[in-house]
Amino acid sequence: MEKEPKRACLILSLGLLAVLFCLTFLEAAQDAPASGQKNFLRYEIRVELDDAAKMLKGIEDIFWFNHTREEIPDIRLHLYWNAFKNEKSTLLQESREESLLGIQVEERHWGWIDLKKAGFADGTDLLPTLEFINQDEPLHPGDQTVARLIFPQPLLPGEEVHLKLEFEAKIPRGLLRSGFYKDSYFIAQWFPKPGVYEEGKGWNCHEYHLSSEFFADFADFTVRITVPVRFVVGASGKQVSAVSDEEGERVTYTFSQADIHDFAWTAAPDFIKLERDFIADREVSEEEYREVAKKLNLPPEEVKLSDVRMILLIKPEHRSQVERHFKALRAAIKYYGLWYGPYPYETVTMVDPPFRTASGGMEYPTLFTAGTGVLRDKKVLSPESVIVHEFGHGYWYGLAANNEFEEAWLDEGINTYSTGKVLAKAYGPGTFSTSLFGLPLSWFFNFPLYYDHELDRIGAIMSAEIDPVTTSSWRFYNRASYGLNVYFRASTCLHTLERLLGEEQMLRILRTFQMRFRFKHPSTQHFINVVNEISARDMSWFFEELFLTTLNFDYGIASLKSSERKEFFRGMFDADGKKEEITKKGLDGMKKKRKKSEAQKTYTTEVKVRRFGEARLRGEGAVKLRVLFEDGSEEVRFWDGQKRWEKFVFERPAKAVSAEIDPDLIWLIDSNIANNSMKIKPCRRGIFRAAAKVMFWLQCGLSSLWGLS
Repeated sequence: MEKEPKRACLILSLGLLAVLFCLTFLEAAQDAPASGQKNFLRYEIRVELDDAAKMLKGIEDIFWFNHTREEIPDIRLHLYWNAFKNEKSTLLQESREESLLGIQVEERHWGWIDLKKAGFADGTDLLPTLEFINQDEPLHPGDQTVARLIFPQPLLPGEEVHLKLEFEAKIPRGLLRSGFYKDSYFIAQWFPKPGVYEEGKGWNCHEYHLSSEFFADFADFTVRITVPVRFVVGASGKQVSAVSDEEGERVTYTFSQADIHDFAWTAAPDFIKLERDFIADREVSEEEYREVAKKLNLPPEEVKLSDVRMILLIKPEHRSQVERHFKALRAAIKYYGLWYGPYPYETVTMVDPPFRTASGGMEYPTLFTAGTGVLRDKKVLSPESVIVHEFGHGYWYGLAANNEFEEAWLDEGINTYSTGKVLAKAYGPGTFSTSLFGLPLSWFFNFPLYYDHELDRIGAIMSAEIDPVTTSSWRFYNRASYGLNVYFRASTCLHTLERLLGEEQMLRILRTFQMRFRFKHPSTQHFINVVNEISARDMSWFFEELFLTTLNFDYGIASLKSSERKEFFRGMFDADGKKEEITKKGLDGMKKKRKKSEAQKTYTTEVKVRRFGEARLRGEGAVKLRVLFEDGSEEVRFWDGQKRWEKFVFERPAKAVSAEIDPDLIWLIDSNIANNSMKIKPCRRGIFRAAAKVMFWLQCGLSSLWGLS
């Protein structure tokens, strides 16, 4: 009799555990799965290149699992190449709004993608339900880069849909990240691709905008690419086979890769293909592992790196730069891996982009394009800077896959910051890349050396009052504001955060963010939460002031005075019940007596600090004031920076020489460090001071334009 209650309790307990497990699964399923788990999206694509017609013909199977708790009535697909179909597309209209002519597409070289068939594997035809969606404001009704297919019945939670598509695509001639020139191709954003379904919000599937990159779910890809036999092919993922047809005229390359959210490929007959291995044990010493592990507060085994097959496709005219390419890639794999987490894929393919395909300096999962020239100076970190930067996107765009349409800074800004750190560690400072008729001017002139964060700051201080860093990509004032904010200003804010919290804490923040949100879709708030957690401080105000608003950060010295303290005063004074007047003559006598006594003088120094900008410190934030005196001593104070100004008074036996606010340059985002210090006797006056200011802003403008080019 006692067994029955026990059995009932056991069944009840198991039932409760099952319910809890299901609830946990449904909650966790709202995020993309971690590597090694089953993805809810899978692609099988077969595509053939028609070199003569500059066309792609594709067959695509999409397996999409409803991982949400909602019934889903449709699917939305990106058809990106329709951005190059006609001048009514969002992208081309935005380009005309940006400049007088905008992007000019040559006649007979338009690009487009057509769905020829669309349905379920059981034969259900969905093509009659196809409609194009325009939802991003301002509306561009003629745009056809987002299509909707309506299901006969809503897809229930836990159900999977198997879509079978056939498509044709005209390859554009060298337009914005994709295209051909003669017989060279770079193929990106080329296949129908589902948007991201967000529970409670629906499909996140934006049009192809001028100032935007992309957003997609993690998936497993198997792609078969058929090209004429003379072509050398590179692609995302790992090549698993290459099979020639019976005539020996065409080759089908098969590439496979799990846990990526995009797929790009390239083909050209004159590519030189080279392969080498990144051997972790050769590249990283045990001492380096221990040093990094200590900074990260992790066991040494958790920072160990894996070996990676490095593949380079390079044009013959750049063959002399092979070693520079591989050296830069090894540095990127090493330092991104040590600092932010091991690279999780077996391969990485680096492409010297085909001439005039408009594909240089772009990132795709496990594949990226660099960019170089025939003549290169070793003092100029090019192609090194592009290689490190584009590989780095494999972390912040490729693994912690934020929505680049809506929060581009989470990739572009963090990666610009990371690039600068890696280049500084691996190479030190570089010099400007400038040329005349193809000849590097650095061969003839000694340009100043600089670190990336110094150039980033120049762009950052020019953009503060235009748009917030977190603006959606297509809503920025113009492309310059987009670039200055999501690259330079975001990077400079992160450098400021590092100086405020310390290098080790910043390293832990980025490592935690990267590893926690690998194979997921983090947001700005996720990043702020990690900062607050690792720093054990509420730093939300930092992002509110510098990322979410257009407030300018500028603290400085408003005035500095230092003079002998006045000890004797004229006027009527009460003494022994009588009023006695001290006159100027009597005052002089008192001063003479004091001199004879050789009493030490006392000087009063008055410093006024001012908040010139609208952004202000909050929380535990403070700005340091340091005052230097003639006797070599100094005074240090900290100001919370809340009020518009504050006065500090010092009584000392020496006059002040200078006053400086933020002497350690913690607040790198300060827009005008020229007002951070002041001397009692300034060394420049009048026209010289004015000329220096003009030259400063001219240099800022030219440097920023160079950085965006």
